[in-house]
Amino acid sequence: MSLPKISIVVPNYNGGRTIGATLQSVVDQNYPNLELLVVDGGSTDNSVEIIRQFEPHITWWTSEKDRGQSHAINKGFARATGDVVNWLCSDDLLAPNALNIVGKHFADSPDIDVLVGATTFDFRADGRQQLWAVDPRDIDLIPIYCVFSQPSAFFHRKLLDRSPPLDESYHYAMDLELWAYFKSKGARYTVINDVLSTFVRGEENKTSVGGGKIIDEYVRVYNSYVHERIPLTFWQRHLRFPLERWRGKGDPPVSFRLIGRPLQMATVLLLGPFYGFRRVRHMNWGMWL
Repeated sequence: MSLPKISIVVPNYNGGRTIGATLQSVVDQNYPNLELLVVDGGSTDNSVEIIRQFEPHITWWTSEKDRGQSHAINKGFARATGDVVNWLCSDDLLAPNALNIVGKHFADSPDIDVLVGATTFDFRADGRQQLWAVDPRDIDLIPIYCVFSQPSAFFHRKLLDRSPPLDESYHYAMDLELWAYFKSKGARYTVINDVLSTFVRGEENKTSVGGGKIIDEYVRVYNSYVHERIPLTFWQRHLRFPLERWRGKGDPPVSFRLIGRPLQMATVLLLGPFYGFRRVRHMNWGMWL
């Protein structure tokens, strides 16, 4: 079987504590047709020293000031020549044998545009791990929310047909915006059960601390791709989100269980007939609080 060339872009800025493990997870794939591109934003820690240790395995790398993560990934995309592309943040990990699984699926099914696998969430603060398996039905929910984890999504490079590929005005939701763009162009998504990556949730991870900034970008993506007279995001922000903030994280207060939860259910019943019950239920911003 002729396996496709896979290009992996690794953006990094001061990720010296984690980038070594990220790069090692790529090298350990032993994938026969790999292109590894590392885009460092001019780190001031030991990142460059670590990157140099992997030079025999890296096709191209640079260390220079950039305009942020989206710009760094776009710089990598501009150099990528693989048939299949993905990016890994410098604290993400590829699961063992992930690239061989991906390569075989694309080789067997040339009509796949985007291949989505499961992800292991690694919560470093308390040592918990959680599996995120993707429900194929959820692909239809894009851009309600990111229905899969970005490190486990591989796609044909031909889909990057706009300039620049990633919208650099997004700092948190650039992946959701890209999936929505692919979907708007009729891209075919294929979901598999294999675990393809580990997504690290730590105290310094920007996804873990983005909070309201993430929500604002999610709203912008939704309103850009879904055209409704009154966007669902309006009701989410003014009806459901106050209840999500009241609930908070962990065990909800007694007052919420008695009053807030019935109100949550009422908002779903109220909005469901107009926007779709699954869409209303899945637009949940509580995870970013």
